[in-house]
Amino acid sequence: MRIEVNKNQQGINQRTHIGTIITIAKQKADAGINTFHYPIPRNIDMSAYELIDAVEDATESSVYGGHKCIVDGLIKFSIH
Repeated sequence: MRIEVNKNQQGINQRTHIGTIITIAKQKADAGINTFHYPIPRNIDMSAYELIDAVEDATESSVYGGHKCIVDGLIKFSIH
C-alpha cells in the first residue's frame, strides 16, 4: 500500500493557521491585550519558527514571536 501526502492540503492548513493567528491578534488588540498564546500546530509541514516568521511577514512585524516565545507547546505572540 502506498501512502501519499497531499501537499495542497498542507498549504491550505498553513494559510488557515496564519489567518487564525491574525484574527486572534486583531481581537486581542481591539480588547487592549498585548499578548496571546497559540498552540503549536501539527501536520502542517512547517516548524513553529517558520510559522512565527510567516505571521510576522503577513502582519509586517506588528504581530511577532520574540526570542523565547515557545513554552510548553504554546507560541506566545506579542502585538506591537
